[in-house]
Amino acid sequence: MTVHCPAACAKEDYTVYGTSVYRGDSNICAAAIHAGVVLNENGGDCTLLKAEGQDFYAGSTRNGITSRQYSGDYDVSFSFADSELRCSGLDWYEFGDFCYKPFEDKKTWHGAQDACRAEGAELVSILSMTEQTWLESYLYMATSDVWTGLNDLFIPGMFTWSDEHITTFTYWAPGEPNNHDGFHEDCVEMLYETGRWNDVACTELNTYMCKAPKAHYPAPSVKPTVYGCPQGWDAYGYGCYWMEETARTWSEAQEFCKGQKGFLLHIGDIYEQAHFTVVMSGKTGLWWIGLRARGGVGGGVDYIWDNGSPFTFSHWDRDQPDSGDGTCVAMTSGSAGAFWDDKQCTEKYNFICETPRPDIHPPTKAPTPPPSHGCADGWSALPHFRSCYKLFHKVDWSQKKSWAGAHEDCVARGANLVSIHNQEEEDFLSLYTKASSKWIGLKHNPTEGGYSWSDGTPLSHTNWGYGEPNNHEGREECVEMVSSTNGTVSWWNDLNCDAHLDWICKIAKGKDPIQPPEPPPPIPAPDCGTNPGWRKNNNICYYYNDTSVVDFYQALMACYAEKALLASIHDKNEQAYVNSMVGTGKVSAAWIGMMMFGIANGQYMWVDGSPVTFTQWNPGEPNNANGEEQCVQMNRHHGGWNDANCGRAGAGFVCKKLPGDVHTPPPPTQPWEGNCPEGWLRFGSKCFMFRGKKDDIQANWSYARSWCKEQGGDLAVIDTQYENDFVASHLKDLHHPTWIGLSDLLAENQYAWSDGVSPVKYTNWNEHEPNNVGGTEHCVAMTHNVLVSGKWNDDACHKDYSFACSRKKSSSVDPPPPTKNPCPAGYISWYENCYKLVETPATWDDAEAACQKEGGHLVSIDMSYDQAFVAGVVLQGKANAWIGLRRQEDGSYKWTDGWPVFFTQWGPGEPSNIKDEGCVSMQEQFYFHGTWNDTKCEVTKPYICKISTAKPPPTPAPGDGKCLPFWVPYGHHCYSVYNGPEGFSWPDARHYCQSVRTELASIHSRAELEFIRNMNYTKNHNIWIGLTRDSNFGWAWTDKTSLGFLNWAPGEPNAAFHPGDVAEENCVEMYHDGNWNDNNCLQKRGFVCRHRQYYATDDGKNPIFPTDGPSSNGGVIAGAIIGAILFCCLIAGVLFYLFRVRGYKMSSLSFPTRTTSKVDVPAFTNPNFAGESDT
Repeated sequence: MTVHCPAACAKEDYTVYGTSVYRGDSNICAAAIHAGVVLNENGGDCTLLKAEGQDFYAGSTRNGITSRQYSGDYDVSFSFADSELRCSGLDWYEFGDFCYKPFEDKKTWHGAQDACRAEGAELVSILSMTEQTWLESYLYMATSDVWTGLNDLFIPGMFTWSDEHITTFTYWAPGEPNNHDGFHEDCVEMLYETGRWNDVACTELNTYMCKAPKAHYPAPSVKPTVYGCPQGWDAYGYGCYWMEETARTWSEAQEFCKGQKGFLLHIGDIYEQAHFTVVMSGKTGLWWIGLRARGGVGGGVDYIWDNGSPFTFSHWDRDQPDSGDGTCVAMTSGSAGAFWDDKQCTEKYNFICETPRPDIHPPTKAPTPPPSHGCADGWSALPHFRSCYKLFHKVDWSQKKSWAGAHEDCVARGANLVSIHNQEEEDFLSLYTKASSKWIGLKHNPTEGGYSWSDGTPLSHTNWGYGEPNNHEGREECVEMVSSTNGTVSWWNDLNCDAHLDWICKIAKGKDPIQPPEPPPPIPAPDCGTNPGWRKNNNICYYYNDTSVVDFYQALMACYAEKALLASIHDKNEQAYVNSMVGTGKVSAAWIGMMMFGIANGQYMWVDGSPVTFTQWNPGEPNNANGEEQCVQMNRHHGGWNDANCGRAGAGFVCKKLPGDVHTPPPPTQPWEGNCPEGWLRFGSKCFMFRGKKDDIQANWSYARSWCKEQGGDLAVIDTQYENDFVASHLKDLHHPTWIGLSDLLAENQYAWSDGVSPVKYTNWNEHEPNNVGGTEHCVAMTHNVLVSGKWNDDACHKDYSFACSRKKSSSVDPPPPTKNPCPAGYISWYENCYKLVETPATWDDAEAACQKEGGHLVSIDMSYDQAFVAGVVLQGKANAWIGLRRQEDGSYKWTDGWPVFFTQWGPGEPSNIKDEGCVSMQEQFYFHGTWNDTKCEVTKPYICKISTAKPPPTPAPGDGKCLPFWVPYGHHCYSVYNGPEGFSWPDARHYCQSVRTELASIHSRAELEFIRNMNYTKNHNIWIGLTRDSNFGWAWTDKTSLGFLNWAPGEPNAAFHPGDVAEENCVEMYHDGNWNDNNCLQKRGFVCRHRQYYATDDGKNPIFPTDGPSSNGGVIAGAIIGAILFCCLIAGVLFYLFRVRGYKMSSLSFPTRTTSKVDVPAFTNPNFAGESDT
């Protein structure tokens, strides 16, 4: 549409919104004059172009017409069809939709504003980082700071642009705006050295930059030329530049530029970089520049320009430089910001050539003065270095610092954290600071590019370690230097900035360092609590305890005692603060309040219930090592998090609360509700399963654990003595030691439960355990036999043993179907027995009568398994209770149900045999758990009844025959045990027995076994018995009696027959607990001999020795009788000589000693009974 505008339209009232594109209701002719398509004094025709509505219309003053700014959606716009938008003259610089004109004369801010308005422009407004960067590229021409249009003249503290653009971008210098000293710093300048902004008084004198929108100016009649540059080259500053868009390798690009009498692009300052940031914004891909690394990949490298220019500036990309990616440098393009990246030199990219402008030269710099001499005390350097260095090595962890703390310390000394610019400087520092890790001044800035030195010097040297920098989880932004013990090797590693390390400061030679003031003491926080250790940060209270090394649960309870909870951490700032506390501690780690909830693939949660919005895991964590790490610690060194076993005491802790908060412990844990799956046994809040009977599975510790986990549990966790007793009582049918879930696989000598959650609240180590024999015993098994069960032993994890599993009861498991109890109501069934604890106190006699009335007796205990069940399952620490043992008139003890006394569990100093203390009770106290005590029968106590279907073995009358001198009768046999300090081989032991017309003992019942075991009261050795391999390689007694009773130890006999092997195990020994083991016959052991009682002849002169085995002929028997009589006479004569003539005492004899009928328990006589196969 064409519109005719009369002359002098600008004299009429008008309203115009926008610049170049106008709001639809604007005055068309006034807008046409504003756009320059119609002259006000002449008028004329203009062609309108309809456009879409805009959400912003920029206001400006042009050609005598002032348009208004408008923010907000409008449905239609228009523009004019005419010549393209351009700047008004060659002294204006174009960028985007605007024109810029720098002025070198200095004016006040208001004077500069007036000068710009006289040009039809305004003081420059800066609306984006791209515009800021473009302007910086022209600061190289500035001789002072430059005025911008930003000011707070109308509303103090609210900065606005003088051209009424909205303030959407700022680029303040550090600490600005500050209205310094209140001197009305209302106007803003751009600092020509850095490009940053600073508020100053408007009366300051500065150069200035004007800015105006492009308009419809006529095209220039003469195209401008680039002064001093070849045809087709672009000019900027002191150089000419060629953009070559044919991709080549770095070397090929270098040769191409040399052919053009130039070199690959060299960037020497921020202004040149800013220019190319703008240039590259319109390009794509990577572009080679003239920078290259010199040195080996993986070691220290120095970056140099190929034209030999000094390295005075760097602009590295994120995670750069990294010579592992290559040793040639390319520049990014597009919106990436022209950052520098290491690339393989053989890659092919576009590139930029540069050559100096022949008639424009940069100002001559003053020559660098020689280095000053010497360093201050405690600082070091090589003579030709221009800087001095000092390592701050702190043995006390509390004095080490985070990267920020180290930086502040160096600045306070008038220095900086060290920057390293070549391999020579690196080598010096490595030797000077050997055997240490320390902060250097390199830091990664994720918002402004890659790595840079804190002192502002360019990054021209790197020395990354293998695989570094890796910026683990995006949280390793600072850099440590690590030196070998002798200092000959060093490398860099990126690290979390909150880690606490030593540090190196660097200061110019000749400059005296400043002694920094002492840091103020910590500020107490009385509103957090009375403990002086509380600190407050951002109105949150924190307490760090590094004096107690505890497990997770102890830490949690300690925080409850402070009315707090273990700390949760929700952002990087809180992480840094907590790490600043932990990093100064005496312990290597601290518990925080994170814990895995759910055993399988559980989720980490905070114990205070807050959401998990932040994590700081160490590399490779959380790894749930060995499947048993469910809680979280913060590492002192660098603040990283590690999952750890909740039950292992190995860390301090950090508590947290809001001022005035009171956190209290949860109520006591109620009994765990639920049921056990089929095949599991319930006890307390847990379910247990046992594997490893004779024909069942046995496994090593790891496989056993995997099997338990497949069933929904883990290897058994034992938290109490009662649980230990329950497990021990169920080992009766297992043929090996039994694996439980305890191990020190994760940390030597630090035992923890394999479920990763349970603390170690209870242990039951055997004597001298754990002992880690050979350094290979890291898993724990429960041992068991008829005498002692439930003791723990560390053992080699690869052994195939029985095993016990445990799991929590589950409410998702249906109750088991009711089963018929074989016992009367109130009784607990176990094997052939029924047990009941009656908590109503009674005297011992009344208790026995009550038990008999129900068809039983006070409980008898036959072996260690019975003891464990009665103490742990039936009694469970509820009370001291009567059992069925009572002292007889002859001083011996008997069970009321007639069972022999095979087993006792007397408490310390018991039985005391005090008068009238003849009845026995079982102790409930923890330290005397399950032990027996004789006490007065008239005392009333709870009691335990037992009903059994098993019948006690008959007790035969003692034999009426005779024994050899000093031999002990039992039934119809006589026994002698030798167990002196020196042992005998099995053949020598048998020869000795035969020399006195006896034989190594055969054993035909448990009663006989217990009798012999109790005779071995010195326990110097295990003892040989008469069992050996026969001619068919089976087992047989040497006295030819039948083999009807066996008592092998678990896993025995275990030696296969190897003919001719001197180490074959053909003979049998009895352990102290009565179990048997096949062994090498040449081992030195004690031994036990046995013979049948003999009878005198009618004339009382010639004894008759009955035999146990097959009949012997009369001559042999007669010879045996005569030999025995002569041997007895010989023995009597020798004894008379030794005792009466030489004065020897019995204890000095080295032959088998006299064994009395008294056993190793005071006032206890072992009752005798038969049951042998040969009587």
